Amino acid sequence: MFPVLKDRYVISIFGLSFLTLFISFLTAFFKIGGIINPLIIHFDVYSGVNIFGDRIDIFGVFASAFTAVLINFFLSNFLYNRERFISYIFSFGSFGMAILILIAASVIISVN
Repeated sequence: MFPVLKDRYVISIFGLSFLTLFISFLTAFFKIGGIINPLIIHFDVYSGVNIFGDRIDIFGVFASAFTAVLINFFLSNFLYNRERFISYIFSFGSFGMAILILIAASVIISVN
């Protein structure tokens, strides 16, 4: 049913992706979970704060990232028997995106 589960490299990279997203979600949840004020989501050196948001906006980013990694996993599974290299690209792309989400969450936490 899931031929990609046989490949330990793809599974370990997707596991690292989910683990990175989970760690960044927990960090954001505990650091900004109790803040009631609007959060600074984007700022610029020249014009200052550009975008304010709520906690829902930040957790929506995590939900979108989790959905994207899940879609990449299913695409990787679907294409595994046809072209394994594309499965590796999907897995490493998911891991790269999870790292970028971790960095973005860390910046938002540090600003607020």
